[in-house]
Amino acid sequence: MERDAVGVPGCLPIDLAERLISQARDVATIKVVLATARLATLHGSSAIPIAALLSDSALRRGIRPGGTDRSPDQEIQRAIEVAVARGFLVRLRSSAPSGGTSEWVALATLSTIATARRDPAALLPIRLDIQQRIDVERPNVFALYEQNIGPLTPLIAEQLAEAIERYPAAWVEAAIVEAVHYGRRNWRYVQRILERWATEGRDHETHPRDQRARQLDPDKYLRGKYAPLFSETD
Repeated sequence: MERDAVGVPGCLPIDLAERLISQARDVATIKVVLATARLATLHGSSAIPIAALLSDSALRRGIRPGGTDRSPDQEIQRAIEVAVARGFLVRLRSSAPSGGTSEWVALATLSTIATARRDPAALLPIRLDIQQRIDVERPNVFALYEQNIGPLTPLIAEQLAEAIERYPAAWVEAAIVEAVHYGRRNWRYVQRILERWATEGRDHETHPRDQRARQLDPDKYLRGKYAPLFSETD
């Protein structure tokens, strides 16, 4: 393993390996990062399509969650979200002029992070249509929190990453939306919502307004026509 593995797609650098060992809290996240390194080596590219991870037979066999009703697809997607939130992977979205999109991930090495900030298209295979727009994608919960509650400090980012590990990412997004709906723009209130859902179930209704709040679509506030209004913080 190299210290930074510049120009060596898939090589797991010591810095990233050390962070993975000390910070990763579940096996699924570790397996997704290792699978990304292996597939990047096989493809000879810094970034690989998320679709390649979802279809990887070895990863699907190794990540199948026992005792749950989650499919391997759900578990892989969850682990990717955690790995991006923890800074183990960099996620990219390519958008074609025709409107089609695809998502990619790359190991979050020092050189990859620098390239993603400078020229993210350089991480993708040369054969990709150069007319496509390439954006670095953060977890939705990060953008949702920052746009609607407050600055994403290192402490808040850590708490959000922990929440994604404990709860479905969709729950965390919905809890942020519900907190804003009630005018309680702070992380402590979001945590209380998640704890209540974990105890009582998300479908438990205690007040008529709860149902209205939970029907809100977080994506509408991130990318929809209401985004400019909803991004204002108190």
